[in-house]
Amino acid sequence: MKTTKRTVELLSGTTLAIRPDNYYRHPLLYNVVQSGYVIGGLKHSVSRAGYNSFGLYGVVKGEVVLKTKNKTYKAHAGDTLFFSQEDAHTVVNGGDIPYEAYFAYLYGPEVKGFYDSFQSKFGCVMTDFIPPSLENAIQQTTAMIQSGNENKYLISSLLYNVLTELLQKCDESDGRDGITDAIKYVMEHYKEKITLDTLSSMAYTDKFYFIRQFHSLTGFTPKEYQ
Repeated sequence: MKTTKRTVELLSGTTLAIRPDNYYRHPLLYNVVQSGYVIGGLKHSVSRAGYNSFGLYGVVKGEVVLKTKNKTYKAHAGDTLFFSQEDAHTVVNGGDIPYEAYFAYLYGPEVKGFYDSFQSKFGCVMTDFIPPSLENAIQQTTAMIQSGNENKYLISSLLYNVLTELLQKCDESDGRDGITDAIKYVMEHYKEKITLDTLSSMAYTDKFYFIRQFHSLTGFTPKEYQ
C-alpha cells in the first residue's frame, strides 16, 4: 500500500515536475515520477512506502539524510544517494543549512538491477561522486515535463546514461572503501567483541568476500586482526 507523509519546506529556486498518479508507464523506457532541483529547508521531510520507483539524489549543498527501518544514511555535497521507494523510508534535511540537490524518482525496465549493483558496493550513498550527466538529464527532463512537450525516448536515453555512469563507477570499485571503514572500526573498538556479520554488513559485502578483501589489505583475517 502506498503511503506518503510530508512536512514541506521548499525554498525559492526549487523546480519540480510531478506526474499524475494515472500516468502511463512504458515498460521498455526509463522515465520519472518526479524530478527537479530541490532546495529543502531545515524542516523539509518526506516519508514514503509502497512506491514502485527509485530515488536518486545528487547532493549539491548541505546534507540529505535517508532513514530506513534499520539504518540511517547521510549524503553530503558531492555525494549520490540512491534508494528504493518500495521500502518505508524518510528523507530529511540532516544539516543546519538548506540542502540543494538534483533529484529524480525514476523507473524503468532495469533500474532495480542498477540499484542492486550500487547497493552491493556502497549501500545507499556513493561518496564524492555524482554522475557527470545527472544535472543535464534532470534539467532537460524537468523542462520537457513542465512544458508539456515531452520526448519520452530522449528522457529514457538521458536517464539510462546517468545509470550507466553509476554502474561504471560501481564496476571500477572493488568495494575496498567499505573494507577500509571496517578496519578503522576494528581499530577504534578493539576492546569490544565484534562479529563478522557486523563487519561485513558495514562493508556491504557477504562474509566470504569480506574475509578475502580484509586479508588482502591487512595480511590478517578479521579474527586474527582483533
